[in-house]
Amino acid sequence: MLPSALKAQKTATVSGEYTYVITENDDVTLNEAKRKCIELAKAACIKAEFGEMVTSDVIDSNAETNGQEASSYFWENTVAMAKGEWLGDTEPAELDVDYKDGKLTFTAKVHGKIREIIQAKADLKWDIQKDGVNGRTSATSFVSGERIYVNFRSPSAGYAAIYLIVGDDETSCLLPYPNDVDGRYAIKGNRDYVFFDKDVEPSAYHYRLKTKRRQEDNQIVVIYSPNPFTKCNDITGDKLHPNSLSTHDFQKWLLKCQRRDKDMIVDKKWIKINEK
Repeated sequence: MLPSALKAQKTATVSGEYTYVITENDDVTLNEAKRKCIELAKAACIKAEFGEMVTSDVIDSNAETNGQEASSYFWENTVAMAKGEWLGDTEPAELDVDYKDGKLTFTAKVHGKIREIIQAKADLKWDIQKDGVNGRTSATSFVSGERIYVNFRSPSAGYAAIYLIVGDDETSCLLPYPNDVDGRYAIKGNRDYVFFDKDVEPSAYHYRLKTKRRQEDNQIVVIYSPNPFTKCNDITGDKLHPNSLSTHDFQKWLLKCQRRDKDMIVDKKWIKINEK
């Protein structure tokens, strides 16, 4: 009975807040500051409930412009040590912003469900890429109209899905492809995959990232499990757009999947799309 007891993962419903301050000298956009404040509030809830650990999933930040490299260390030290994972929101996050004495103060209040991390998960290797002058290159920043690719490798066989969160109102299903009628994408262990490349996989779909804004932040979500799972129920897109659904419905589906499958891994990376 002892080994089973040790593997039990604790879950909890939590609420908490975090205050994040930026000055006029900080090289960070308002959207980035809001996002970081909310994520740090979630991390504070996890640490208060389950404590800290030495290593965990690291939230990536874009380290491509002046001052942003230091920001990545900030994320690693403050978020990655939380001994748990945020399963999903039970209520929308609340954010208050105040400006005084040359400082912007963000205060985020979050409410959600968390799960303790007590066992190692599969070591996924994946990378976002785009076409460069000398071939494919890793990227987190795109110009509107550029194609996106994802390299993926898992140490064990299983199933994978990839989603693009465009905003609060839309999430697109990039993998499985629309022509995968069973809604699942099976992968083999210790094999390198290049998604969204017809030259590698003729049945693949290729995607271009586009924006009508000066700059837009999107999020790539990679989901993997050794256990079968079916993609969420979405609306069929046209020839120019992938299948999609509301971000709220996507988060609800993802939360249900994680509750049912303790082996499921959800990794996220932020990307920027700039106008031409």
